Amino acid sequence: MIARSSLGAMVLSLLTAGWSAGAQSRERVCVTTEARRLLSAPFLLANGSDRIVAAPFAQPSREGAAFVVALRDPERTLRVGERRGLRRAVTELELRGAATPPEHLPGMVFARVNRELGLVGEPVFVEDPTSSRREGETFPPGVPVGVTVEGGVLVIAHVAGDLYATLVAPEGPVAPLRRVAQAPPTTAAGTHGFVWLTATARTVHGHAGAVALGGTEDGEVVALSFDGQGERVGDPVLWQQHVGGSMQLLPLPPGADPAALLERPVRGATVTGEQAREQVLVRLTDTLEPSGEPARLGLGPYPTAATMRGSSLVLSQWAEGRGLAVSTLPVARGRLQVETPRLWTTRDLEGAPLGHTMITGGEGVLYDLATNGDTVAGGLHAYLVYFDGAGTPFPRRDVFPLRARVIAPPVLLPAEDGVVAVMANVDEMGGGVDAVHVRCDLVTLPQR
Repeated sequence: MIARSSLGAMVLSLLTAGWSAGAQSRERVCVTTEARRLLSAPFLLANGSDRIVAAPFAQPSREGAAFVVALRDPERTLRVGERRGLRRAVTELELRGAATPPEHLPGMVFARVNRELGLVGEPVFVEDPTSSRREGETFPPGVPVGVTVEGGVLVIAHVAGDLYATLVAPEGPVAPLRRVAQAPPTTAAGTHGFVWLTATARTVHGHAGAVALGGTEDGEVVALSFDGQGERVGDPVLWQQHVGGSMQLLPLPPGADPAALLERPVRGATVTGEQAREQVLVRLTDTLEPSGEPARLGLGPYPTAATMRGSSLVLSQWAEGRGLAVSTLPVARGRLQVETPRLWTTRDLEGAPLGHTMITGGEGVLYDLATNGDTVAGGLHAYLVYFDGAGTPFPRRDVFPLRARVIAPPVLLPAEDGVVAVMANVDEMGGGVDAVHVRCDLVTLPQR
């Protein structure tokens, strides 16, 4: 009798546990835990600020500076230095334009930030070294890029058509920009100057350095190498081949052959009547020159995010805001292998695309962020996809509680418990650089 009662109690407890498990589910929930404005401006333009640098230092400073934020400020509207303490009334917000003296040179703003999203020291404005204009020159946006090297963060930008660079150390002053590459001579088309720029980390002379590619409107490409202190190694290398689009260097592990993505034109047109394009893989030599024929990846002309996870390179694209294409390319014997992408479909992303990026966080978790702008009310839609160790995507919508117009696409930085997105925005209070900390937790939710 006792045994039967015990058996009945056990069955009842199992049934109750099964019912409780069925009534609950465990899901990833991604929420914003902190949002701060790092730099403010009464009026922030997009010319020269359509890309932002946010990169971590290899070693934080004694004051706690963990990463650097840099962006072009051609109108000198960001409140830094003496302009930071200016008192302003509501009628002096300059929302209709920038009050910039015409004799001032444009330049770039650098700010060091700690892990709590607080500024370390005062932001620094560095003037461009030149304002000369050459006849027939193509003037692209500043488009700065940043790469973590041994001595700090190497920042490269367009200035007057050429490429200039500086090293931002964890502490101390920021050196003026110096020219590292001059654009090829004026072509028959009468244009001159670089129009796209890409850079990534790479071991140079045994130290954590960087490599970069810059391209002109006529398809000419110049390759550069930098050591761990941000000094250029050797002379720039001009490719003998021309390319038909912009390129993106891939973040590969030490010892692997360098490679890049090329947006190559193909036959046909898109649904909007534009030239059809595809992403192809271009393998490079040690001197950063193309090697062999490009390999097709099965990816379209959409912004492509890339990051390493383990021994594989992961590429992702949002295809027309309807599906996420993911390619996992293993690195075998120092050579990147080509694999067919997988496609996950989702509800259409609302608004117009503004930016797409991806990084690897703690425990091999991938964070993929796509931001879209509301075409009607100026809202911001942020879509964060959480990839666990098994590679299963968990999409989460509207993770940023912001209402702003994005000027510079967001850049992701790793955090101990999630990611930090850094972006340049304009809202009802003016313009500025915002940092948003997003945390993803596995929680138990009741069954719907």
